[in-house]
Amino acid sequence: MNIGFIGLGYMGSGMAMNLLQYCQNSKHELLVLDINETALNNILSKGAIHGESVSNLCAQCDVLFTSLPSSKEINLLAFGDEGILKNLKMGATWFETSTNELEEWEKVKERAPKHLMLVDAPVSGGAEGASAGTLSIFLGIDEEVLVKFKPLLEVIASRVMLMGSSGAGYVTKLAQLHLNYIAAQGIGEALMLGAKANLDLNTFHSVLMNSCSKSYVVENYIPKVLDGSYDKSFTLGLAEKDVRLIVRLGSHLKVTMPLMEKVYKTYQEATKRYGSKVPHLSVVRLIEDKHNQYLRK
Repeated sequence: MNIGFIGLGYMGSGMAMNLLQYCQNSKHELLVLDINETALNNILSKGAIHGESVSNLCAQCDVLFTSLPSSKEINLLAFGDEGILKNLKMGATWFETSTNELEEWEKVKERAPKHLMLVDAPVSGGAEGASAGTLSIFLGIDEEVLVKFKPLLEVIASRVMLMGSSGAGYVTKLAQLHLNYIAAQGIGEALMLGAKANLDLNTFHSVLMNSCSKSYVVENYIPKVLDGSYDKSFTLGLAEKDVRLIVRLGSHLKVTMPLMEKVYKTYQEATKRYGSKVPHLSVVRLIEDKHNQYLRK
């Protein structure tokens, strides 16, 4: 079996490395592509095969994985005479693992040949989880298809979750990010309340961790605000993109989301002020700047 992987960035590089090890242990081949020559050469040096082009890679692959920044790149690779839909091997399956727009994915599926299986399969767990093979993967897929591919998906994810029919994976990913970004902004406001009352913020963090407020965001994000790093593992620009996709999903599904619309305005303001390349928790800096008080110690 030939497996293709396009997109060796923040998440893709770790997933591809795990698939390469699987292929080497199972006498399969992994073909890869990325515009980043450093990332591409790194995995080629370990035994992956250069895909050369989208059309060439797709023509050889029984299974394709993509991990891309947005629907713009997905559509760019999907359509056209040299694209995925025109060139992917007869009967192949495409797992699209990006954080994508449901509306745009529906357009891709509408134009896909009937012989192809397209699966929305976004992942969660960060670059560390991608490297360790401990991601969660949310699938818009029929159960019989999942049974066929579950052993392969378990190479990159410790939690392989069937969420429903086509599109359910993308909705799951964006819905859980909805709560993440609301909470991320909320911790800034909560910490500022503590700071203005002269609380010891490290002790306050301990209180939050042992109360109804306990969550991944409280556990992992607050220390990265207090140490002033603002979490360099993810950029503010990518966070703003995620929030925009959530708002657009709400519009597409006709769900009103006044909280997320307010959060989106905050992320837009933070990106305009600090730039897209800064750490994503720089959104908390807006609260610090408006109150002329840093939360970091």
